[in-house]
Amino acid sequence: MNVLFAYPTEFNPQKGGIERVTDILVKALLLKGYTVFYLNWKRKEDEYNYPVPIIDLPSSDLKDPKNIEFYNELVIQNDIKVVINQHGLYEGTYFFSQIKKPGVKIISVFHSDPFGYYNNLFFDLITLRSSSNIEKLKLIARCILYRNIKRSIRKSLEDHYKFIQSHPQYICLLSESFKDPLEQWCKLPGNYFVTIPNPNTYENIESIPQKEHIVLFVGRLDNRQKKVNWLIDIWLKVIKGCSQWKLIIVGDGPDRDRLMDRSRGVINIEFVGRQDPRPYYEKASIFCLTSLFEGWGMVLTEAMQFGCVPIAFDSFSAVHDIIKPGKTGVLVKAFNKREYAKKLKYLMDNELYRIDFSRNAFEYVKRYDISNILPKWIELIEK
Repeated sequence: MNVLFAYPTEFNPQKGGIERVTDILVKALLLKGYTVFYLNWKRKEDEYNYPVPIIDLPSSDLKDPKNIEFYNELVIQNDIKVVINQHGLYEGTYFFSQIKKPGVKIISVFHSDPFGYYNNLFFDLITLRSSSNIEKLKLIARCILYRNIKRSIRKSLEDHYKFIQSHPQYICLLSESFKDPLEQWCKLPGNYFVTIPNPNTYENIESIPQKEHIVLFVGRLDNRQKKVNWLIDIWLKVIKGCSQWKLIIVGDGPDRDRLMDRSRGVINIEFVGRQDPRPYYEKASIFCLTSLFEGWGMVLTEAMQFGCVPIAFDSFSAVHDIIKPGKTGVLVKAFNKREYAKKLKYLMDNELYRIDFSRNAFEYVKRYDISNILPKWIELIEK
């Protein structure tokens, strides 16, 4: 069977979670005899050795009529049976629904909490985008206009889900917990909603590596969603009595310089930029996530594969698929930084407690190995 994966930018697994998941899944499908193609429309050239042919739309503007014609010819010429739209929460959904060949099925994957931004809008609006006086005035304006902004976002969500309702396609969610809220907005037959978690990134990790006194963050340095600035605040509360510990921040993003300025003078904190996170997962004892919301939180499962104990805000429902409080990690009431600091310090101070969590996390996360996730994808594709 021929399958087309589509996304705006390149499927380079070093660029982000969606790209990494796609790369893992496609390589597994190829081993099962599927023929796979990539389709992009804003791709940049890179040196990654892609496992399948890459096709670019004629224009980076999806609304360009040339793209629709090209897309439909591509589907016919390559006998595509299934289109997997990895842009399911955004404009890709409208474009890929304009398919003319009968019998082609569309799977739109929602790689985030369908209502994550809407539910946590206020915490985004009060986040400074820069340190300028103009930005401070803009923050005040955003707070004043909060209700209007929320109504506007609600309207766009309603329009998006009504479109999907009128153009039936399979909706792939990362967590079963997203299903009931979405069904209230999008009236599709129940079998059109499918839950398939993200597969683990790494394979064949046989034991937990030797751990050091390292607390780790891996991700985009973006205060609006990832709230790395909150992690700095939390670190300030815990480090005074735990000077043998170090916080390592792996990643880059729009707020890196501001975060480094904020951390100036704070002891035992290190920014290492964009790096392969594996060596850091291997050494770290604790992994911190401070996001407003996530669709899955791949960094949590990646860290758990190496026995890192995860701690996160209870701010998105899918986190309960990964962290079982008191067993595989720690959840903190959203967005209580004081409680976060208290629970983090307890983890840092109590080695036996931490080791028990580490073992549980290492075993629990194996349920998301690609060998367990691939059959779910094959069942959906074949259906």
